[in-house]
Amino acid sequence: MKKIAIVFSMVTIIICGWLIIDRLDSLDIASNKNDTYAMIQKNEINKRTDINECEKKIRKNKIDSNREDFRKLSDIAFQTQIISFSIIILQILLIVCLIFKKEK
Repeated sequence: MKKIAIVFSMVTIIICGWLIIDRLDSLDIASNKNDTYAMIQKNEINKRTDINECEKKIRKNKIDSNREDFRKLSDIAFQTQIISFSIIILQILLIVCLIFKKEK
């Protein structure tokens, strides 16, 4: 029974580790840099003379919307990583307890 619990704990650790690594791409680590790029894109749209003000506003709103969506995705990825890391710690504690528990 002890070996089965250890195997399940190891599988859980592997899955949570995979989640942490998989969500790294979704993190908005350089948010200031990304915000700066968004501002530069909006300034370039303002400088264009081949499109009218309505089209400029639509394009700038699309940039803001994409940026906000990316922030939300980043927040979800960060929370997923925190929960996964917490589960890994709990599973390690469980494995240690199982290893040092004496069988009767």
